[in-house]
Amino acid sequence: MMSRRRVSLLAFSLSCALVISGLMAPAGATARAGGGEKSVTLFPVSVRETSEGSVGGAHPVTIHLREGGGDTFRVGFTEDEVAGTGDQWRAAGWNAATVATLLTGSPLGGNEITFDLNGRIDGPSAGALMTIGVLSLLRGDKIKKNITMTGTINPDGTVGPVGGIPYKVDGVVEAKKTRMLIPIGQRNSPDDTGAPVDVVDLGLEKGVQVSEVADIYEAYEEFTGNELPRPQGGDVELSPRAYDALEGFVNDWLTEFDGQAGLFNSLDPSIQELFLDTIVADANAAQQRAVSLSQQGLQAGAYVDALEAAGLARAAVTAGNAVQTLLTAGVEAFKSEIVSTAAVEDKVDALVEQLKAQKPKTLGQVSALIDGYGNAFDALAVTLFAQDLFAQADAAPTIDEALEPALTGALFYSIVGTQVDAAEQLLDLAPGGARLKKEVDPEQAADFFRKAAEANFQAFETIFVESQADASGISSDQVREFLAGQDFGYALTQAGFNLVENEGIEEALGGGTNAAFGDLGGSVALYVRANSLIAKYYALIGASCLDESLEPVCASNERALTSALDLAEGQVEGGIAVLRDKNVDPTFEAGAYESARVGREGDIGDKLDALDSFLAAFIKSRILAYLGGFPTAGLE
Repeated sequence: MMSRRRVSLLAFSLSCALVISGLMAPAGATARAGGGEKSVTLFPVSVRETSEGSVGGAHPVTIHLREGGGDTFRVGFTEDEVAGTGDQWRAAGWNAATVATLLTGSPLGGNEITFDLNGRIDGPSAGALMTIGVLSLLRGDKIKKNITMTGTINPDGTVGPVGGIPYKVDGVVEAKKTRMLIPIGQRNSPDDTGAPVDVVDLGLEKGVQVSEVADIYEAYEEFTGNELPRPQGGDVELSPRAYDALEGFVNDWLTEFDGQAGLFNSLDPSIQELFLDTIVADANAAQQRAVSLSQQGLQAGAYVDALEAAGLARAAVTAGNAVQTLLTAGVEAFKSEIVSTAAVEDKVDALVEQLKAQKPKTLGQVSALIDGYGNAFDALAVTLFAQDLFAQADAAPTIDEALEPALTGALFYSIVGTQVDAAEQLLDLAPGGARLKKEVDPEQAADFFRKAAEANFQAFETIFVESQADASGISSDQVREFLAGQDFGYALTQAGFNLVENEGIEEALGGGTNAAFGDLGGSVALYVRANSLIAKYYALIGASCLDESLEPVCASNERALTSALDLAEGQVEGGIAVLRDKNVDPTFEAGAYESARVGREGDIGDKLDALDSFLAAFIKSRILAYLGGFPTAGLE
């Protein structure tokens, strides 16, 4: 049966819906190399395994920035040893480049960033340091000579956990540094025996001041003495027009929920039992949140939850009716009933045709278009996921063994129909506001986020999937198969990337005059999902806090989770403030924000969902700032 997390991960949010150089530059110095190129040399610390245990070291890396080199965003890696770097290092470099670009409002195309390494190193633990290096080049700030750090970089700008910190202190000493930053919550880090080591005390013994940081904003100020600017937020309110329209939509979806609840209650009690503790419980909880938010005047957030409640209730009724068919007539008849009831393919085709016919002129219209395409892309990915489950049910030797994959596929296949209905509805809500800048190319933004999404997913694959395979003595494909069977978020992400690889987002969504916005909507959806996987399996939760069904039951680092939520909430507020200042009504971003503020007070799964919603809303606000021609607003 489906767990709550697997249901709640479906995209019901509005947002879906970021070496010593040949000149021997001094450590930390920023130098111009001619031809519009700038460079900075930093010293990532690392750990290598030896027969006598772990040993720390440092490997200089020179980061080069060449600006204005064309329309494409490029990231390169050079090395002076054969296979001196690996997949994790390259993924960290891509993430560093994309995060630094988004946080500064730098161009999404035209810059070329190269990481030039001396020696051998792999792993993601230099990601935050590499981000600081790129930021310093983009902003022109000089990095202090006495400092380095260890920590991964997450797409939201938070600094993620790393291992081997006690040994990395020796790497700091080797690099002749006196200051070291580490991720928040990792002061007491294990050594090779598993015993905790107070690395602050260890650093003092070796002449190194060790400090914890939560995000790249804190780290950047430590490295440069300058603040990394970010937009300041305020109250997030809807315009009267959007408020009234959403209030009507909320009432419509809550009425739909009530009708579906009545139909569900008319099902055979034995069939009702299949859903009561999972999808029905989720639907009821979403309905209660929607009513509460609406009563508080938070209609955007209420819409998100009312839509979820109605969608889950619809799915329970559709699947419940089909179960009787499955038990009496078999899998093929069951699938036919699901497909004929949901009619997903026809709905997606109709939505795509409607999206292709749009002629966006304002940022509000663009926002609706991107979300609509994102929902269409989700629908295609969910359909593939459901069809795979139906195939598993077909191959099952007994009806009992076919029940779970068939039922899971039916639920998600049905839910997609509601998602598409919402996408069509929200196109009518698209507000006006600031004009779309014709000189800003959405195809360039789509290319940027597709690459960023691929970098995030590659990071997840190397950090988690491959490490789990090595630890368990099985293949990476076996780990992927297990994850897809247990975690809908992973299965949906995997299906989305399969669409990208096999067809490309534009082709999958039918092309047309708005194809670039379709590519952008799909790419952003993948970007947010990949970040969700990193947060769940590595940065914030981790294997030790997942149950046998891969449901989160605790946070491996409560301080990091709280800091990530605080940062993400502030980022959305700042992004919305910039849009409002430019006469853009951020209806969709406000919906994700209002719902997420409630969700972050819930259990661990709710907090992760809230983090996803915050990030999606922040990324959308940044995209609209780029497309409106004011990407640096609030960042000067």
